[in-house]
Amino acid sequence: MPLFSVIIPLYNKEKYIQQTVESVLQQSFADFELLIVNDASTDKSVAVVSQISDNRIQLIENPKNLGLSATRNHGISKANGDIIALLDADDVWLPNFLETIQSLYNSFPEAAIYGTDYVEIYTSHENLIPRKNIASSLQGTSFLLADFFEASMFQPIFCQSSLAFKRAICTETDVFNSKITFAEDIEFYIKYGSKYPVAYHYEALAEVRFDVPDQMSKNSIATKVLPDLDTYEEVAKDNHSLKKYLDLYRYIFASLYSLENAIPQRNAMLQNIEYSNLTFKQRLLLKSPRFVLVFLKKLKGFLLKRNIRVTSF
Repeated sequence: MPLFSVIIPLYNKEKYIQQTVESVLQQSFADFELLIVNDASTDKSVAVVSQISDNRIQLIENPKNLGLSATRNHGISKANGDIIALLDADDVWLPNFLETIQSLYNSFPEAAIYGTDYVEIYTSHENLIPRKNIASSLQGTSFLLADFFEASMFQPIFCQSSLAFKRAICTETDVFNSKITFAEDIEFYIKYGSKYPVAYHYEALAEVRFDVPDQMSKNSIATKVLPDLDTYEEVAKDNHSLKKYLDLYRYIFASLYSLENAIPQRNAMLQNIEYSNLTFKQRLLLKSPRFVLVFLKKLKGFLLKRNIRVTSF
């Protein structure tokens, strides 16, 4: 059996999937199977994959369009490797990504989740590395995170395309909650990050596209199903950093609802928040009228195109 099962959910990514697959096939560590799960694509994505010849590739078909979480779950259910590595169909790995994850696996046997830093790829401006709540002196090193949620209090320390985990933790049919249609990754981090140690390599080994047309993250959230953060309040009573993490995402989701003028959803999201867990800027923004948030969003986008990132951290 291979050490890694690499899972790529595929839906209408004909322009990107070949580069994504090639980045896997060019890995310095070659003991893997590559499961590409087609979620009823309507473009030429499958035709592109079919032209790539490598006996490690398996193309798996969903019976119908099931969504991202269910597609990942389908791939996980077919996996044979000891480690599951996820990669979105429009992202790429650097050649030593899997080799680095293998090193984390060997160096930190107590860990069950592994990740690396990543870089955000844009076409309109220079690429950006997200700001993390980890000492810059640790860059280029591997370590066991003392507190995953505290480290994640700025921007995410890894993303779904720079994440791997032991298949042994997949004791439930739905590793990813298939009912959630927005921020599926956040629910995964809360659920598993509160149970298992996380090993991390502080180097960007994945390139994540943030300007792909029709990305889920760019769509309206008012009609989406978000993670139910309230269900983790009981666990958070004994985990202060988890509580802060929950409140951070309550703030983020509430802000998105405010931008869409979805006031009932916004108010419901804030019911269990402790405002003391937010920064002054975050508390101020939550109290700001919608027109201010709309203006700031446009300003943020303007500055981002000039490689200036402003955040509320």
